Amino acid sequence: MPNEHAEMERQQSVELIPDFSYEDRHEFVTNLAYRLWKKRGSPQGSPEVDWIAAEQALYSSLVASGLITPSATDMQHLEEILYR
Repeated sequence: MPNEHAEMERQQSVELIPDFSYEDRHEFVTNLAYRLWKKRGSPQGSPEVDWIAAEQALYSSLVASGLITPSATDMQHLEEILYR
């Protein structure tokens, strides 16, 4: 499965303007997770794979834009960081 994760990371080149509210971030993650799921062929089960990938893409975009300063513990508290 490591190859699948690397493939998903490559597919996640997402451009967005991450200056939006909690609801918009949640909606963005929902839509991106759905698109990632469709790209994977709409498999049954394991929806968290696409959801986590979408959250990580949003996080990366927020860091790249300077709206979030990354820390070593961010991945453990990703939901708090993204949706506060």
